[in-house]
Amino acid sequence: MIIASLYPCPFDVQDRHEFNASVLYGKKIFSYEEGKVTTVKNDGTLKFPERALMLGFKEFEITPDEVDKWVFPTPKSKISMEDFHLFFSWFFKAYTDDYDKFEDWFHKNVIFVDHQLSHAALACYGSPFDECAFLCMDGGGDFGDPRGYVFGDYKDNEFNTKFQSIGVDTIANYHSFLTDAIGFSGDDNGKTSGLASYGKIEDQLKIAIKELISISNEEGVKFERHRYKNTSVNLSKIKADSYDRTKIFCHYPSDTNILRLSLEYLPHDIAATGESILQESVLELVQSLNSKTNCKNIVFSGGLFQNVALNKSLLTSSGFENVYFPSAPSDSGLSLGAALYVKNKSKPNSKNTLSAYLGPSFSKEEIMQVIDRHRLIYNEIEDIDKHVAKLISKGKTVGWFQGRGEFGPRSLGNRSLVADPREITSKEKINQLLKKRDWFMPYAPSILEEDYTEWVEQEHYSPYMQVAFDMKSNKVNEVPSAVHVDGTSRVHVVKKSENPLYWSLINEFKKLTGVPVILNTSFNRHGIATISTPRQAIEHLLEGCMDYLAIDNYLISFSDNRIVADREEMIESEEVLLIAGAVKRLSVFKEYGTEKQMSKYLSKLSKLIGIDMEVTEDKRIRHLDKTYTIDEIQNIISTSL
Repeated sequence: MIIASLYPCPFDVQDRHEFNASVLYGKKIFSYEEGKVTTVKNDGTLKFPERALMLGFKEFEITPDEVDKWVFPTPKSKISMEDFHLFFSWFFKAYTDDYDKFEDWFHKNVIFVDHQLSHAALACYGSPFDECAFLCMDGGGDFGDPRGYVFGDYKDNEFNTKFQSIGVDTIANYHSFLTDAIGFSGDDNGKTSGLASYGKIEDQLKIAIKELISISNEEGVKFERHRYKNTSVNLSKIKADSYDRTKIFCHYPSDTNILRLSLEYLPHDIAATGESILQESVLELVQSLNSKTNCKNIVFSGGLFQNVALNKSLLTSSGFENVYFPSAPSDSGLSLGAALYVKNKSKPNSKNTLSAYLGPSFSKEEIMQVIDRHRLIYNEIEDIDKHVAKLISKGKTVGWFQGRGEFGPRSLGNRSLVADPREITSKEKINQLLKKRDWFMPYAPSILEEDYTEWVEQEHYSPYMQVAFDMKSNKVNEVPSAVHVDGTSRVHVVKKSENPLYWSLINEFKKLTGVPVILNTSFNRHGIATISTPRQAIEHLLEGCMDYLAIDNYLISFSDNRIVADREEMIESEEVLLIAGAVKRLSVFKEYGTEKQMSKYLSKLSKLIGIDMEVTEDKRIRHLDKTYTIDEIQNIISTSL
C-alpha cells in the first residue's frame, strides 16, 4: 500500500506553520518539512507542502496516481467535491478518470485524521511499546480539532481517550507568553529554555504567575491568559533571505499579563522562574495521571515536548517506568503520525524505534552537478570519516552532509555542523561568528551508544536529541562546548546500526582524542530552517559558516574557494553578553511599565553591572549626577562593556 499524507489540509483557511508531507511505500517511510526545502521558517502562506511531497515520490520512484490512500488533517468545514477534484486532478494528477466517478474514488481513497490523534499516533507507533499511555499537549490543535490536551491509553492497537480539553489557554501558550515577555518571538521557546539556566528563581514573581495556572486531570494545565492589545506589523524584521512571519507580524514584548507581572525582573531571571513553573505544573499533572492508567509506559507528543529540560524532568520523575519522545513532537510530525495511523489500523506497530533519517537523499551525480556549477576546488576522499575526524580534532568546523535528511527539528548527523567539543571556543566561534545565533543557546554532543552511560547520569536511549541529561561531573571539563551552564547536555546517542557513517566519524575522533563525543549543531545560518539540498550546503560554505564541507565523499575547503577581506572578529564572554541582554531590556520601559517598576528593574540591573543608577521623572535615568534617556544610558553602558 502507498500512503501520501499532507499537513495542513490544502483547503485549510487557518494560518498554519511547519508544513510537512509523508509518503509510506510498503515498509519504506519518507517524511519531511517543507521549510527545510524552501528555507522559509513558519511559512503560513503556502497552499500545501508540494516540494516535500514530490521529493518523497522521487525518493521511492512513484507517481501520485499510484497512491492508494491520501491522508489529510480534519478540516474545520466541509469542502466541495469540485475543489477536491481540482486538487487531485489538476494539481497532482493523482486522479485521471471521469469527473462523475470522482466522488466514489474520493470516499474510497481519502481519509481525514484529527490533529491530536496524529500526534498520539506518531508517538505510539514510533515507540517500541506494545501498549502505553499517551499525553498530547500543544497550543490548541487546529480549527478541525481544537483540543490542546489529550490523555489516554494505547492498547490492542486502539487509542482510548480518557481526558481531553479544548482551547488555547494551555500551558504551551503560557510558555509562548513567557517567551514574548522576555523579549523573544513567541515562537522562539527554545531561547527561553536556554537562557533560564543563567538566571535564578524570583519567588515573588513565581507566586504571581502561579496564580494564573490551574491543574486537573480533566482539563490538563490551563493558563489564564490576557493580551491587552495587538501589536502592529514589525517592518524591521522583514528580510527577503530569512523570512519568518511570526517575527514580522508581531512586536515583542507585547502587552500581556505575563509582561506586566515580570517588568521589574531581569530577563534571565524571568526565564528561570517561568521554566520552573512549566516543569512543576506538567510534572504534577503527569504524576496524577499515572494513577489513572495501568500502563507502565508513556509517550509524549505535541509542541510542548520539544522542551528538553521539561523532558528531562519527565524522564526522571514522571512515575512511569519508561518514557518516549518522538523525533518531531510538534506539528512537523503530523503528516507522518496520520499516515502511520492509517497504515496501522489493520495491524499493530512493528515495535522498532522509528528512524529519524526519513528525508530526501541525493545521488553522487546530483551533488557533482552542483559542485561543477559553482566551479569549486574539491577533493574526493575515500575515507571521508577518518579525514574529517582529523580536521575536527585540529579545531576545524565541518559541514557534514550525508545520506537522507533528518525528520524533525534536530540535526542528527546527516545535515549537521560538527566540531571539537573539547574547547569552549568551539561553541563561542559557531554561535557568535559562524551561525550568528544567541550566545546562550546550548549545543548538543553526539556520542557513541557504547559509551554514553559513562558520560551521563541517566540511562535512556535518546536517538533524537530530545532530552537534556545531567553530565557526569568528571566528564564536564573534557567537553565544555557540549555542556550547558547548568551542567546538562542534550545528548544524541548514535547507534552503529542506525547511522554507520556518522558512528564511524565519532569513533575515528575517539581514536584520535580518547573522547567518544563530537559537537553537533544544525546545518543552517541563523534565521532559516535546517538546510536540505547540496546547493544550500555549498552556499553556506561559501558564506563562511564553516571551514570545510564534507558532502558525500567530496571535501571542499572554504579557504581554497574564497578570497576574503581581512576583518576583526571578536568573541565576547558570556558575562558581557548576559549584561548586554539585560541592558537591552531597558527599552521595554519606553512603552510599558511605571516609574516604580522601572526603578525596581534598575536596582537589579545596577547590582548585575556594578554601577549605580536610579529613575528620575519621565523615566530618565540618573548616573554620576547626570540624567540620561534610556537610549543614552544603553549606549554608555554598551560602550563600556
